[in-house]
Amino acid sequence: MVFTVRVMVAVLAALVLAASPPEVTPLTFEEALALAGRTPGPASAARAAEVRRSEGARLSPFVFNPQVTVEPGYRQRADERGADLRLGVSQTFSLSGQAGARNTAVRAEEAVLDAEARAVLLSRRLAIAEAWLRLWAAEQAIVQSALELQLAAAFRDAVQGAAKLGASTKLELAEASAYLAEARLAELDAEEQVAERRVALAMLLGGDPVRPLQATGALPEVELPADAEWAPLVAQASRLPEAAARTLGAQLERARAAEAQASRGTLLQVGVAGLREYDGAAGGALTLTLTPSLFERGERDRGALLASAERLEGEARDAGHRAAAGLALALHDVEHSREVLAALRGELLPAAEEAARLRELLFQSGDSTVPEVVLARRALASARIRLGHARAAEAWARVKARFFIDALSGVSTP
Repeated sequence: MVFTVRVMVAVLAALVLAASPPEVTPLTFEEALALAGRTPGPASAARAAEVRRSEGARLSPFVFNPQVTVEPGYRQRADERGADLRLGVSQTFSLSGQAGARNTAVRAEEAVLDAEARAVLLSRRLAIAEAWLRLWAAEQAIVQSALELQLAAAFRDAVQGAAKLGASTKLELAEASAYLAEARLAELDAEEQVAERRVALAMLLGGDPVRPLQATGALPEVELPADAEWAPLVAQASRLPEAAARTLGAQLERARAAEAQASRGTLLQVGVAGLREYDGAAGGALTLTLTPSLFERGERDRGALLASAERLEGEARDAGHRAAAGLALALHDVEHSREVLAALRGELLPAAEEAARLRELLFQSGDSTVPEVVLARRALASARIRLGHARAAEAWARVKARFFIDALSGVSTP
């Protein structure tokens, strides 16, 4: 399934690259998240919960409909004849609390649908946030690739000019040309990656994949609780929407089991009837019909529902463990990505910039070779691209943790 989705994304990206480049649509991080609730999955889940709630509000307090009986007849004797008519109306009542059990099951259904809608929305918001940040990083990489291509072209031209003057060898010119070709290929690879990630984001947003999106604006800035508060949050992870939906699903199956048992409980039917005989005589009667729950008590339906409840409770515990592990990993990623970003900014990138600068100075003075300059420039380009990805990864770690923390309290991150 995952392979099929990747193939679809790659094919759509290839079509986008092959077609004439349309105008890009800028999209900020906040704008992308605001569209999450309008995408098909979350929107339909929210509508399902609303439909269940509106229909539940229309439930009658009675679980049985009244019955109307009409018994026309004809009587004939040796000396007289005429028509008889009997009219009756009756209402059945459950003596086993079926109405209350039904209402409890309905409220449980509403709770499950609400939890599922929250889970679907959270999943879509996380996917959109990650896709937007991945696109932002890819677009930053394309900027760095274009800059590297310009520098590679200028460097090749400089070596070519020096070769005409006899100051550079054919080998050095070939190495500089190879460097330029690799820079061009790197830019093409970056363009393909941007196209794929634009299509992936468009798919999540339910948009047109042939109209490219552009991740514009600043990276999201979110605040997180102090590190000392992380452990208690992980302990509450079973309240996250997916795990909560399964827990509520088990409660729903038990409520349905109680409803099934009550529906096979003792019933009392109360009725009144009026009679008019052929000779004009009239009368009435009160009828009471009791249906005791002696043999059929709904064991079959109740057993299946209780078994399903046991299974869902196990799945809920598993989902709770996964949620705790996911939140713990998300909080760890916050710290890890922060350290990676600090190392790139404070150590790797300054060192790569200085090394590239010094190599170029040495090359100009004849104390360095073309391969050494190319190696230093590649290291610098790689460090700059890694910095863009690290910034996106650090933002993604913080956003993911924030979404999980807000989901614990039922708050939707704007």
